[in-house]
Amino acid sequence: MVENLGGASITTSHSKGYRSMSLNKLRQIALYGKGGIGKSTIACNIAIAFQELGRHVMQVGCSPKIDSTSFLVGGEPLDSNILEEVSKNGISEEVIMNAVREGHGGVLCVESGGPEPAEGCAGRGTATALDLLHQFEVFKKRDIDFVIYDVLGDVVCGGFAQPMRSGYASEVYLVTSGELMSLYSANNICKAISDISKLGMKVGVGGLIVNMRGVEKEVDVVYEFSEAIRVPVLVTIPKSGLIQEAEKKGGTLMQHFRMSKEAKLYVNLAQKILHEEQRLTPTPIELEDILTILRKHQIFD
Repeated sequence: MVENLGGASITTSHSKGYRSMSLNKLRQIALYGKGGIGKSTIACNIAIAFQELGRHVMQVGCSPKIDSTSFLVGGEPLDSNILEEVSKNGISEEVIMNAVREGHGGVLCVESGGPEPAEGCAGRGTATALDLLHQFEVFKKRDIDFVIYDVLGDVVCGGFAQPMRSGYASEVYLVTSGELMSLYSANNICKAISDISKLGMKVGVGGLIVNMRGVEKEVDVVYEFSEAIRVPVLVTIPKSGLIQEAEKKGGTLMQHFRMSKEAKLYVNLAQKILHEEQRLTPTPIELEDILTILRKHQIFD
């Protein structure tokens, strides 16, 4: 198959035949949610927590913005990414491995990359990058036993659904707040998961991660939403200046404020994910149902 990614034609195989690596040991999870909801911040912090809990972790940024892993490597985006390396140097194991960097605490970091605006499909680029990671068995060869896919934004198009559709990530964790658009995006992702499940794919939601924004009765809203879609809340992370302070320092809360109560929440979340592995098929609701929840708990028109 030939992919056109920002001017570079890249030939890849989407056949499952090359996936010879054993996935018995490997855990692969994906974080989805509205753009700007804090997925990358959460991913970086729990990546360090997983590493502390004895897992060898790789975080995979699935966005052309290439900023998912930046706070694991000092606050700046990685100097290379998979699609850029392939576009310059062709497809080979060495080229793919060259895109991997070591971040704080030993977490390995890689970014899919993507085309320049208006020059190609970002979702298709992400899909191609993930296929290459698996084609060259990068997780196996770097002795990874826990992968976090940090997936771009609100729209689960075919490319951005690749971690689920290709069987790479069977566990999805939804990052949300108690705001309308955040809940709407989480619900849309539930619809995509429900549809994919009907096709026979073993994918489900492990739980809701609530990144609180401080809106009125936010906890009440997200718990009622949780009950409606039949997916449990795993953690509510309070709005905290320590997170921004850590990122100003070019790092994570786990790195700069390790003894804070917020850091303990990330560790507890990582422990839940490790020890309470579950894949639930959500029950998506209608937009009017979300609006009803918001009207019940908030001043909302």
